[in-house]
Amino acid sequence: MSAQDVIIGTRALHLKQLKLQIAALKAENTRLREQNDELANHFDLAMAAAVDLRALPPGGKMVVVDGWNLVLGAQKTARTPEELIGRAREYLSANPCDCVWIVFDGPRENVVNDGRLRVSYTGGTGAHRADRFIVDFLRMARYCGLADKIEVRSADKDLLKNIKRISTVQ
Repeated sequence: MSAQDVIIGTRALHLKQLKLQIAALKAENTRLREQNDELANHFDLAMAAAVDLRALPPGGKMVVVDGWNLVLGAQKTARTPEELIGRAREYLSANPCDCVWIVFDGPRENVVNDGRLRVSYTGGTGAHRADRFIVDFLRMARYCGLADKIEVRSADKDLLKNIKRISTVQ
């Protein structure tokens, strides 16, 4: 093996390492871009919900529902999204001061407002998007002194643990 072969081998190894680093950086860039898009999409929806939260009448509360968790989870309360929405309408009929916001994970961001009922889909990809969104919204409400006006409905133990942590922080 000549000195030239050693130099070429070293350069080839270095080139391979650089290609691996580039691939890792591209993956990180893609993840950050998706996260940024998710935050930008959720900001408008969170602002609209914050306005609704402030406008609640005395004694009213905003019930935030972890949609897919209550439809597909182990402790489901509805068999379909439509059934869950129907149950929310029944709740609103019995509680005229409250509003309900059902948050679903979904590939395309979408929101439907129907009086005091809001149904939204997070958009984007990845796990726990609705959970992160609900936690972020509750954190914002705590910063504004309005967290006591929010009730979260979910059977997701991790989400409920995060909510409890946020609610008890002074």
